[in-house]
Amino acid sequence: MRKANNATILAVALLSASIWVIRLAAGITGGWLTEALRVLGLVILPTGIAAGLLVVYFDWRAKLRRRVMAARD
Repeated sequence: MRKANNATILAVALLSASIWVIRLAAGITGGWLTEALRVLGLVILPTGIAAGLLVVYFDWRAKLRRRVMAARD
């Protein structure tokens, strides 16, 4: 298990703070915004997952291509 560095601690702190602010904003808003937040969440969550998977795929593809090109040389 590796020890967390300052960048990791800062990232976790920013993530926690942003989640807290979003939950606070969602709790303060009226009922008319609840439906919009639900729809927004249903769109943003799958889009974020798809974007993350694309980043992982293209990173894997670039590493594979570098290995193939190095083996060819």
